[in-house]
Amino acid sequence: MAISRQTVSETLAETASRRPVLQPVLTAFTPLLEARAALPEKLAPMLEESDFSLPPWRPERAQQGVPLLAGASLNGLFPLLRESAGALLPLLASLPSMGGYSAALEGFFQREDDAMKAAQALLDGNETGLARIAEGAKLPAPVLVFALEACLGPVIRVVAAKYDSPWDERPASWMQGFCPVCGSFPSVSYLEPRVFDEKNAYLAGGGGKKHLHCALCGTNWHFRRGACPACGQEGSGVMELLRETGGNRGERVDWCTKCKSYCPSVDLRERDTVPDMDAMALGMMHLDIVAAQKGLQPLKPSFWNQF
Repeated sequence: MAISRQTVSETLAETASRRPVLQPVLTAFTPLLEARAALPEKLAPMLEESDFSLPPWRPERAQQGVPLLAGASLNGLFPLLRESAGALLPLLASLPSMGGYSAALEGFFQREDDAMKAAQALLDGNETGLARIAEGAKLPAPVLVFALEACLGPVIRVVAAKYDSPWDERPASWMQGFCPVCGSFPSVSYLEPRVFDEKNAYLAGGGGKKHLHCALCGTNWHFRRGACPACGQEGSGVMELLRETGGNRGERVDWCTKCKSYCPSVDLRERDTVPDMDAMALGMMHLDIVAAQKGLQPLKPSFWNQF
């Protein structure tokens, strides 16, 4: 029997019912996350009509730890990015600390040269280039990066969906803690649920294989449970867990004793539904607070885990 999957709103509503103290934050972000989840369906026909050339998957580059879109041309994707920005910027403007930058952001995403240079810099991990572009646009770099990730994410999800199979169903040719498609670090990880035999309800696999979920493009991929996605170290004593006692529904923080980075995680063997992972990353904000108090740094910084 297949485990059912929740939508963004279902995941956040369930979280709010269990943790009412998070209700204001969840309510603020719900429209943005819902709109972001709906955009790929609208953008897919635009990709078919664009001049974008899909980069081929090259196993030799993957074995060297080079993401699919690193250095790839993004020509043809600006109409999709502009469409995504048109839908999401009004929602971004309603968030704390973002409203004062609405006009500057709207102007930025209308300028193809600036927007695509920023998108290229983001995918190439060029923080210096992004800071320079933000300065030229008279925007704080964190504001530009947050808006760019929000608007570019649905575009890259459409690109990722064009490949033959999901990355977590591919052979183990990618061993990195960052995304095989866009190179971003994960916002959340999960342990897969138990697998039930459809012919015999009493037979079930153990599940528990670890997957990382990309903060930008939503790609999921397998990763070693005893290894740190940030520094790559692994073995006994490298990864530790932080979790509440009782009623945690599999929610926890996986943190590295070597580099002090962490990633929220959910064990799906302890749940009867699969949450929306983008919403789940926000819904575990209470664990971000605990991690911050312990002096840990998030693997993927976001507006809700910077304290």
